[in-house]
Amino acid sequence: MTEERQNLAEDKKLRRDPRDEVWANWQGAVLLRDEIKFYCKQDPPLIDPFVDDEKFLKPASYHLRLGNRCRVNGEDRNLSEGDPVLKIPRHGIATVRTLEKVNIPGFLIARWNLKVKKVYKGLVWVGSLQVDPGYSGYLFCPLYNLSNEEQRLVYEETLFTIDFVRTTKGCELWKSDPSRSTESLGALDTDRLKSAPFEQFEKMSDDIGDMRSEIRRFQQVIFIVLAIIIAAVAAIASLGVFGRFEDADNLAWASIGASVLAVGMAFFALIKIKSHIRRK
Repeated sequence: MTEERQNLAEDKKLRRDPRDEVWANWQGAVLLRDEIKFYCKQDPPLIDPFVDDEKFLKPASYHLRLGNRCRVNGEDRNLSEGDPVLKIPRHGIATVRTLEKVNIPGFLIARWNLKVKKVYKGLVWVGSLQVDPGYSGYLFCPLYNLSNEEQRLVYEETLFTIDFVRTTKGCELWKSDPSRSTESLGALDTDRLKSAPFEQFEKMSDDIGDMRSEIRRFQQVIFIVLAIIIAAVAAIASLGVFGRFEDADNLAWASIGASVLAVGMAFFALIKIKSHIRRK
């Protein structure tokens, strides 16, 4: 009987799913809020600065904020409490930096992305999804405004969401360059990244502006020409060309009125021309 039980035990062992041992020692992959909080209190902290608040710390993730350094269509900007708004024009690109630094230990990776609310507003993130083990510093990424409206982001608002996943044992630790944490956005954006649709819209706007200027100039010329014609008619009437008409007095008053109208139109045309020159 004992021998039979041993045979059954050995048979069961042979038929056992090799994943059983994995599940027996399973502790989870994604860090939950308690573990995120634990690692944020270590030295160095996982997230710095870390705010223990439900607005930032979620059940299995953390919300990162918009930092002060940014670059819009190749031009540097520094946000502050006095100047907190970052404007991304329609179809424009902004390169931004997080307010927080991250210090990823050798047994974790981080995954981060835009908050869903921002995606629904038309922002597209074109950065990297994963932060490798050993990385230390700020996180950078370009944001593309896919919408046809200007997008406004505010300094220190929650913009990204990040979560952390354990790696397998014995992974090779990638050591980040310490200078990366203080690297300028200009060094990252050496090609002065711009959106092709944005440049096309700018060119179209310039072309439309030139067309409007030409239309205004044409209108002014028409006003002046009409004023000259009316003045000429009034002058001819004043010289008595129409004197054969019985109602000469009314014709004289009409010619005076036409002259006044011509002067008014010419004066209006001159004002429009001067205002157009000032705008240029």
